[in-house]
Amino acid sequence: MRELDAYRSLKDVMIHWGFGDTEASIYALLALSSRPMTAKEISEKIGRAYSSVVNELNKLIRYGMVTRGKSGRCYYYSAVVDVMKIIKNERRKVINLLSQTKESLERTYGDSFNELKRHLDEAIRYLGKMDGGDVNVRKEKYE
Repeated sequence: MRELDAYRSLKDVMIHWGFGDTEASIYALLALSSRPMTAKEISEKIGRAYSSVVNELNKLIRYGMVTRGKSGRCYYYSAVVDVMKIIKNERRKVINLLSQTKESLERTYGDSFNELKRHLDEAIRYLGKMDGGDVNVRKEKYE
């Protein structure tokens, strides 16, 4: 069944990006759905408690991966399927985490861990170039 393969593959991508099983299941279901779905429908399809589904939908909305609309008294949910936007957001998160790590190393340990800081700079520059732009990384000499 091709639909199940696509669902599992998309769910695996989401889990790889650090999302939990329920979040990944919800996103994969919505991304492959031909129409927006209610939280109750999602809950029934993925076999999770309604309250858990609502909590995870709210997280996905905050992450910009799901949108919510209202029709009458019901809320309907849809996946944001702009994969490049998702990848760019994830890349920015990683760049920020790497930058924070480097800054923390500098504040805490000064001139120690220079090889690690060099590798962090390299990773930050690499990820910044993926957009065609470069991330502002101070070019420091590590001895």
